[in-house]
Amino acid sequence: METIDFLQSIYEASPAFIQNAGVSLYGLKIYWREHGSKFHRLLSEFESHLKWSESELQAYQEEHLQRLIEHCYANVPYYRELMQSNKLTPSDFRRVSDISKLPLLTRQMVLENGEKLVAQNARSRDRIVGHTSGTTGSPLRLIWDRHVCLLKTVVDWRQKRLAGINPGDRIAFFLGRQVAPLSQTKPPFWRHNWVMNHLFCSSFHLSPENMKFYFEKLTRFQPRALEGYPSTMSVLAGYLNQRNETFPLHAVFTSSETLQESQRISIEKAFACKVFDFYGMAERVVFAIECEQHTGKHINSDFGLVEISGSAGNVSRANQLGRIIATGLHNFSMPLIRYETSDVTSMEKSPCRCGRSMPLMSGITTKDEDIVVTPDGRYVSSSILNAVTHHLINVAESQIVQEDRNRVVMHVVPRETYSAVDTKFILESLQKVLGAEVIVSVEMVDSIPRSANGKFRWVISKVPLGF
Repeated sequence: METIDFLQSIYEASPAFIQNAGVSLYGLKIYWREHGSKFHRLLSEFESHLKWSESELQAYQEEHLQRLIEHCYANVPYYRELMQSNKLTPSDFRRVSDISKLPLLTRQMVLENGEKLVAQNARSRDRIVGHTSGTTGSPLRLIWDRHVCLLKTVVDWRQKRLAGINPGDRIAFFLGRQVAPLSQTKPPFWRHNWVMNHLFCSSFHLSPENMKFYFEKLTRFQPRALEGYPSTMSVLAGYLNQRNETFPLHAVFTSSETLQESQRISIEKAFACKVFDFYGMAERVVFAIECEQHTGKHINSDFGLVEISGSAGNVSRANQLGRIIATGLHNFSMPLIRYETSDVTSMEKSPCRCGRSMPLMSGITTKDEDIVVTPDGRYVSSSILNAVTHHLINVAESQIVQEDRNRVVMHVVPRETYSAVDTKFILESLQKVLGAEVIVSVEMVDSIPRSANGKFRWVISKVPLGF
């Protein structure tokens, strides 16, 4: 981490043209690692998986799961000890359902057993150190191998190709990287990766005064697509919609936050294209994408196994909320088997209209801290809460905070046109959804803070879920 901080300090102290060179050099490193002939071969192979039947996908999963378990038993101390203590051998894992013979792996267990989870035969030249964002606690230190990094890029581009975007197309990214120093007050608030044809834009300088500079640059750059957090894409879309303007694109990709339906509508109106939301984790255990039908997210069954765990650890029924339990099939340097995430979703009952066999999970994928728990035990998702307040044009931003089951506060950043009528509407709308036993209040604030990596939380609940 000290090396990373040192490099970041050098980057921030350098002039913009040096930073552009640095971003492009990093892009070259990623290109060598995750692109080239091997990438195109695997992309073609994984695109063919979209045509597979359920039985073909299951056979693929079972083959790779057996290979992973055998590797873990032979080379990963944590799993060897775990299986031996439970009197298990690799021969006990023949079907996908057999994975339930192993207990869950929690985030705390990864923190405590990090080194024991690293494969003893993993070559140092193939290890890549990564970290989680740390938004729900201390960041996890992860070890990826080159193959899983390549495959993560493959499944990412598999979705982009479904949206009509191809490698080499111009894409502008608004992510959590501080590509421009926070102290910078004048453009450019963006840096170029000329190797990949990408423009990385700062998500930390999106003030009303700077928005025109961003769109002037985007007009010159002419991207075919944007990618970023839903909240950031909504800020850009709001600027255009307030002016009754559009900036036509071929696609917008969003991830890392729950995409609210109101955000989707606003973004699609501003950029005259469809939004393709996707879900992934730094742990490299799960990846899920929207297809052209936009009816939920297809779990990429060839990338990882997904279980939805409900109350008492039981498998959730269709359309029933539960926590995502994921097993990555391809990271042999630091395998994570039955990793318990803090993300909550449900499986769809009906198959997707696209006809693909990869299972479909609900579009509502959220952190368990993003769900309000009512006194009568109901779970109210951030999407439901957003639906009752999203059309308040006099609210610049808002955030719901639940301290306990009986008390919810909505923080509001008001526009100049905000009035007591808006407060009355918020209180009545939330009361209808949450019930009479919940005390609802509204507090005016100047701004709503983001996390260190720029993510926005629409709902923060401090009440634990029952699963």
